[in-house]
Amino acid sequence: MIGTNINLSQEAQQILIKAAAVKHMSVEELASEILNEVIHDKLSSIIKDTEPKLKRKPALAGTEPFFFYGTPEESGLPADEWDRSKE
Repeated sequence: MIGTNINLSQEAQQILIKAAAVKHMSVEELASEILNEVIHDKLSSIIKDTEPKLKRKPALAGTEPFFFYGTPEESGLPADEWDRSKE
């Protein structure tokens, strides 16, 4: 637990004292409850934004490249498919 000094305006102090009385709890307990909620809600996103992101491996990492084992005279497409690709 961290002990800390917090400066509150007079108006905030009065509100805190009255709210603690209504809730039948100490001012310190109510202030701690409020601070815990606010810190979690307001500041947790800041921490999440600064956490390092795990880098994904590229999708093709570790795969073998495609090799065409034909001769330079051979085409990668059969002759009957050349006509379709020109349409």
